[in-house]
Amino acid sequence: MSRVARAALFLFLLTNGLAAQSAEDYFHKGANAWLDGKLGDALRITVLGLQQHKGDPKLSALLKKLQEEAEKQQQQNEQQQNQQEQQEQDQEQQQDQQQNQQQQDQQQEQDQQQNQQQEEQQQQAGEQDQQQGQQPEPQQQQVAPDPEKISKEEAERILNALQKDEQNLQKARKRKGKAPRRSSRDW
Repeated sequence: MSRVARAALFLFLLTNGLAAQSAEDYFHKGANAWLDGKLGDALRITVLGLQQHKGDPKLSALLKKLQEEAEKQQQQNEQQQNQQEQQEQDQEQQQDQQQNQQQQDQQQEQDQQQNQQQEEQQQQAGEQDQQQGQQPEPQQQQVAPDPEKISKEEAERILNALQKDEQNLQKARKRKGKAPRRSSRDW
């Protein structure tokens, strides 16, 4: 057999896994893969070793540790995912609150502008009324009598009514006061 044929046969046997490996070999390969941070490869190698060497205590113990580590990593991943989701929800909630605050601020600003415009309009209307009151139209002066002036007859009627009210009030007081009073002093 030539050298090339022997080398090819050796490579063929090595790559097809026909070269027998001991439980110790699987243990070391699995442990090294775990130490290199390749947990998936470490699990695969250890399971393969246990299939060929059933019940090996070292491989069983390594598999148990690898499964615990995989579970631990899965829990950490889930926890990180939950934290990330919570952060995203918090950010969304904060953005919603900011948008609501902006909308409220805009609404307040619009309300203030409307109030200011209304006040300005009322002030302008008041100034216009005041100007109209200072310079009344000649037609209005003739039509509307001055409310502060009262006719002589109406003034007399109001005075008579007040005098009657005053007299009635005094009569009512006299009736109440007719009951004999007893003084506390004995003279």
